[in-house]
Amino acid sequence: MASAQSPYSGLFRRAITGLILGVIAGAIQVWFFERDLMHLWAAMAAGVMYMTIWVIFTDWLQLAGGKIFLGGVSGLIAAIVWWSIAINAEEAFVQASVAGLCFGAAYAWSDQRIT
Repeated sequence: MASAQSPYSGLFRRAITGLILGVIAGAIQVWFFERDLMHLWAAMAAGVMYMTIWVIFTDWLQLAGGKIFLGGVSGLIAAIVWWSIAINAEEAFVQASVAGLCFGAAYAWSDQRIT
């Protein structure tokens, strides 16, 4: 018997994946780079934001431009969210934007190759 999936199940799975990736990235920032806990919270929020925006752009709205481009845009938005939450990150806006754009596109590319 096949179970009917909710239209929100994919979004929920991706949000959980983003939360897990954000926790890993935030833990690396706190432990290895000796940042404060706001960097952990910022990374968690950015991870969830990236995954939900990516699902909304690609699966729900089906915007043109390809998944890799939309993954890059989602990463850029997630980086802006990280930058706005993290304390003492005034000088890191450009670095966060470039990193979000690159890592967002790279994740979208790798996900596209799997499916």
